[in-house]
Amino acid sequence: MGEDEWVLDLGGTRDSSLIGGIGEMIAWKYLRGRGIWSHRIGRWYPFPADYPFKRSELSYQLEGVSGDQVDYLKNMCLRGPRRYDFVGTRRRHDPHGLAGEVEEVYLVEVKTTGPGPGRHDLDSHMKGRVPEDIETAKALGFTVLLIVVRLFDNWGCKVTYREL
Repeated sequence: MGEDEWVLDLGGTRDSSLIGGIGEMIAWKYLRGRGIWSHRIGRWYPFPADYPFKRSELSYQLEGVSGDQVDYLKNMCLRGPRRYDFVGTRRRHDPHGLAGEVEEVYLVEVKTTGPGPGRHDLDSHMKGRVPEDIETAKALGFTVLLIVVRLFDNWGCKVTYREL
């Protein structure tokens, strides 16, 4: 195969899936820095029959999530479009999240705005716009977070979050 080159103006792109993917990676890193180990919720069925399980000492599996929470996540993945971007856990007494009991389980929605013209008031735009079953998620013990990533022209960004 020969050579190829692709030049992309990230500041001027209107590709919302690209901007959203970049924002989700930034949000994932942000959560890790706060001791929350998060896992992307995909459109595929992510839970094998013997879930929860452990692959190794450095497993990223969601051990400690209740059976009702796992059922909720399974149903969410099977019923069409995902309503959250990540599920995550914070563990007690371990800054790396690899040991100790699960202290809190999170569902995370990420919204991103690019550096070009667009919704710069995304925080206020999202007020009142939450997944329809947020109360069900909370009743099951999930803490629901909204993370807003605002990308700048200079490769910088601003990340804000709030509990819903």
